[in-house]
Amino acid sequence: MKIGKVITESIHLTMNALQANKLRSFLSVLGITIGISCIVAIFTATHSLEQNIRTNVDKLGDKIIYVQKWPWGFGGNYQWWDYLNRPEASIREYQRVNKESNRTLVKDVAYFFEFGNNKVKSNLQEVTGVKTTAVLGDFFKINQWELLSGRTFNLFEMNKGKNTCVLGYNLALNLFMGQNPIGKNVKVNGFNTTVIGLLAQQGSAIGGPQYDDVIVLPGFFANKFAKPNTNGVSSAIVVNGRENVELKLLDYEIKRIMRSLRKLKPKDKDNFAINKLTMVSDSLNQTFGMIDIAALLIGGFSLLVGGFGIANIMFVSVKERTAIIGLQKALGAKRSFILTQFLFEAVLLCVIGAIVGIVLVAGAGAAASYFTSFKIYYSANIFITGISIAIFIGLIAGIAPALQASKMDPVVALRK
Repeated sequence: MKIGKVITESIHLTMNALQANKLRSFLSVLGITIGISCIVAIFTATHSLEQNIRTNVDKLGDKIIYVQKWPWGFGGNYQWWDYLNRPEASIREYQRVNKESNRTLVKDVAYFFEFGNNKVKSNLQEVTGVKTTAVLGDFFKINQWELLSGRTFNLFEMNKGKNTCVLGYNLALNLFMGQNPIGKNVKVNGFNTTVIGLLAQQGSAIGGPQYDDVIVLPGFFANKFAKPNTNGVSSAIVVNGRENVELKLLDYEIKRIMRSLRKLKPKDKDNFAINKLTMVSDSLNQTFGMIDIAALLIGGFSLLVGGFGIANIMFVSVKERTAIIGLQKALGAKRSFILTQFLFEAVLLCVIGAIVGIVLVAGAGAAASYFTSFKIYYSANIFITGISIAIFIGLIAGIAPALQASKMDPVVALRK
């Protein structure tokens, strides 16, 4: 019998068997659907999380250095007590770094400090507990924030601390009830400021602090409300290196200047942290690799149960169709045909379960993207992996019943 005909006949007999036992087929598929959907859902979630983080990191580039009090921590061995008494980065240090850094290595230098619990009031609404981001230098050039309307601070406004501001999307919406805020006045902690810019909505993207609810002020103007190196104020010097410069050289240059500014002796440890965006990227592979292993373990238990269910159903199916198997063999059907028929049925059940699981995950992902600002990234490799796992489970679960059916004696089978 030709292979094509064997496959065609196997498909025909399998579909007839599935249609004749709809409830049993549904229960068989359910376990596989749950297992595959668990694996595909977690893989898709971690893939989306990774892509969102990488998108935010890559947007800034790989030559960004943050000089801060606290190092970024990505593990359980974070010795916070060693960093507690470090000073925050100051405006004076930013000015010295900006002035003394080697411009063949350094492209842009900026400074920012952040503090909360501010009161912002328009002629329509008042919002309390607002976070303020105070900036100096090339902050907007480095961060590449997208403006919905207006502009950022010019050099005069930045250096003279003029009372101007840029609003986050949600804050502007709350203050002006959907009206265009550009050119209007708001009071920040009782001080009048003019709105010159409105940030585009960032949403809940992963990979750093979000700025939909903040007010951005020139650093010298924000000094009226808070000063770096005081309680509740965090600060950082941000350095953007030139594209053709190795990050290690940029690291050495900034470290040299900071150690000189803080008068550290050769044997003294750094009392500042140099954080790099590449640290985020480097930690992703290990972190998400562990999450993927957890996904396999969680989904594996469901697949184990589903696989046993498929095997049990196939043994029942073999028993119910004993007479049919005997008749097929009496008419000349080979063992390979019987084996293929039952193996194909087991694999088909698992593939149907996998497809249903993938469709459910895709639907849930589409709903999540629609109702939230978190972007879901789908991967064909993940879907192919899910279906491949289902095929493997089907082969394993169906091999024993299929062998039993193929080895039946036609005379004995016809008597039952």
